[in-house]
Amino acid sequence: MEKAMRCILVRHAESVGNAEGRLQGHAEFDLTNVGRRQAERLFQRLQMEGLEPTHVYCSPLRRTVETARIVSRSWQAPLTLWGDLIEYNVGVFSGLRWEDIDMQYPTMAQAFRESGDWAVVEGAEDLMQRHARGRRVVASLVEGHRSGDVIVAFSHGGILQHIIAAFLGTDRSWGIRVRNTAVFDFTLDKNLWYEFGSVRRNTRHWRILSFNDAAHLELDYGAAEQTGSAKEA
Repeated sequence: MEKAMRCILVRHAESVGNAEGRLQGHAEFDLTNVGRRQAERLFQRLQMEGLEPTHVYCSPLRRTVETARIVSRSWQAPLTLWGDLIEYNVGVFSGLRWEDIDMQYPTMAQAFRESGDWAVVEGAEDLMQRHARGRRVVASLVEGHRSGDVIVAFSHGGILQHIIAAFLGTDRSWGIRVRNTAVFDFTLDKNLWYEFGSVRRNTRHWRILSFNDAAHLELDYGAAEQTGSAKEA
């Protein structure tokens, strides 16, 4: 059997916007010191696991680029910026806290709370656009790479929900509270990706190795290294 393609999705580490409770969207924020430590923990974990990707992609926003540079610094594959991995646009809410939004855009804020539909927010990327972008990312990953490739993509908690929905093959986007530096790890048979019928029900071809996994934030890597328990990373 031909070797599976492996696709690993990673959310960025904690940003200043996260720490301040802001809706970030396309607004730029650096990582906090906590975020840099989170990224370092993920670097240590992936080093202990021996991960060596063939391709590494990243959203162009600063919080994601900084995370990716910390985590990928020992890998041979270059870091490639990819616009489709950017967080979804939250329009005029970008960079604001909810108390600011309530003061500046009270009518819009109320309409959004009632519907949960981003179409009511001026300048925001609507739900169908997000869903279409998630599908486009997955199609690009599958069609643009070969069996046996190991791909890591650094992105954002919002758009990752739509990318994950596309990996799972559902037209329903499920809400997931994605942890900072969480890992979603999929393997798939790219040669069968567009086939229909029983092959889609055969779990031999499609596997989830990790889902919203941020165990590295709790693990003491110094102790693990001393005891040689790298398998626990």
